Amino acid sequence: MRDFVVLILFMLSMTTFAQSTDEGRISIQAIMPDGVIPVEASNNLETRMQRMLVSNGFGDNGYVERFVLTAKVDVTSKDVVPSTPARISEKMDVTFFVGDVVENKLYASCTMSLQGIGTNENKALISAFSRLNPNQKIFAEMLEKAKAKIVDYYTNHCSEEINKARTMASVGNYDEAISRMLAVPNVCSDCYDKCQNAATVFYQQKIDAFGLQQLNMARNAWMKNQSEEGAYEVAQYLDKISPYSSCFAEADKLRSEVSSKLRADEQRAWEMQVKEYEDRQNYKRSIVKACRDVGVAWANNQPKSIVKNIIRSWW
Repeated sequence: MRDFVVLILFMLSMTTFAQSTDEGRISIQAIMPDGVIPVEASNNLETRMQRMLVSNGFGDNGYVERFVLTAKVDVTSKDVVPSTPARISEKMDVTFFVGDVVENKLYASCTMSLQGIGTNENKALISAFSRLNPNQKIFAEMLEKAKAKIVDYYTNHCSEEINKARTMASVGNYDEAISRMLAVPNVCSDCYDKCQNAATVFYQQKIDAFGLQQLNMARNAWMKNQSEEGAYEVAQYLDKISPYSSCFAEADKLRSEVSSKLRADEQRAWEMQVKEYEDRQNYKRSIVKACRDVGVAWANNQPKSIVKNIIRSWW
């Protein structure tokens, strides 16, 4: 029965993932290394690159900062414009790079020449970046070249990706495994389906392992203290068990056992905890959202310094 439920949830997840705009596109994140240009100008360029990506049909699904767009700014000339106040005129070459920071591979690059004027270097750079055209042919061609290589990578390395994620899951790194699988865009249709399926399996393994851990702790707590206090501690553990966990039935059995042994006044407090638990479980009953939340949380917790150091090696 549980396998049937998981299958139905997986089928629903395929529909849900496919319907999401950003999650259906190849995800490329705009990111600038630290200390290359002034912070304000760097943030401005990062924002403009993200807009350029969106304009060219790329999204940011939030799962993994695997594919990135970055830029290297080379100022070729700097002049002081005689005015009040004095202004700085800068000419520069901005070279864009698209690559894979997981495999440390550069996929494509292109260079654009820009010019900007401002009261200081920061403002001159921002002025130059404002002239970036998201529809410029050279930029679009670079992204198409990168897209072809990304699709080719997943087409030829899908089994390898799944095996790497399976190894992660086997040592308890479920979140990283799920995040890696959810990074695959649905333009790589065959690999996408396989990886979505794998992500669901890893999520099931995660909640099964965690659920069993919480159940054992709840059992130990009840054996040590079969009182209202003990029941409260049991509830804290059982509340964390997913309704889709393989040990959920055993958790319900323990909950019933605790309930049958409490006195009337303790019973009311216990029932309130059970009601709160059921309300929380109703909120959790979307394995699709739960899976996505795991992937996003893992990706967001990764130190960006590692990614930025890899990017510098492309220069």
